[in-house]
Amino acid sequence: MFLSRKEIVSLLLFLTAIISVLNASVFGNVLPLHVSYEQLAQQVVCVGTAYICLIYALSTWLYHSNYSRTRLHMRLVLLAMLLIMILFNCCSTYYFLKGVSFSKLGDSMELVFLFSSFAVASKSVSLSMSAICVALLIVIMVILIVTIIQTQRRHRRDRERNLESQK
Repeated sequence: MFLSRKEIVSLLLFLTAIISVLNASVFGNVLPLHVSYEQLAQQVVCVGTAYICLIYALSTWLYHSNYSRTRLHMRLVLLAMLLIMILFNCCSTYYFLKGVSFSKLGDSMELVFLFSSFAVASKSVSLSMSAICVALLIVIMVILIVTIIQTQRRHRRDRERNLESQK
């Protein structure tokens, strides 16, 4: 039994949501809130990404339209949401990296002594999980673009065949 493209996309969205929730809850809590607002922004973006990914992943099984134009509109909205999520995830990851690196403080002392080994490892894992989420979102976006292009070509071919058969 093979999975359809929309089921593959929904499973990838589920995986992205799980990674994002883990990132926000387990590995994204290195510093206290009042020390790093960048970390809070990273957690908010991860939770927002998970929420949006769950909505679109569940829509595969909970919503279906028989109209191709409506399905195209849903794909285009998902594509726009993917672009927004990629942008916000990249920005929050960058600012989290810059905020937790403490570059000015690192010039004057050794930062390893400030954090526990779990905190240092958590920062690295959180940054890598954010990169994995961005990579998954890009893969989903590519699959979605390929689906849109192939569907449009198929509809154009069908219209041409119908016009030829009517002549």
